[in-house]
Amino acid sequence: MRTLFSLAALLAVLAVVALLVKKQLSAVTVPSVPPPAAESPAQTPPPLRGSPQQQLDQFRQSLNEALQQPPRKIDE
Repeated sequence: MRTLFSLAALLAVLAVVALLVKKQLSAVTVPSVPPPAAESPAQTPPPLRGSPQQQLDQFRQSLNEALQQPPRKIDE
């Protein structure tokens, strides 16, 4: 008998928690972030070509160029 009351209480608590979670999730709106516009061709790197060493050098050069650019400002 005691087990049945414990199980019923547990189910009641789970139901209340589920309702609270559902209420909270429906109240929260996720802001939609527009996709970044491709303003410059630097946004999409060119395909790598040549030997693996040349590809590594090209990747390093592209990485250094990207690191030299100032950070983008995010409008809030």
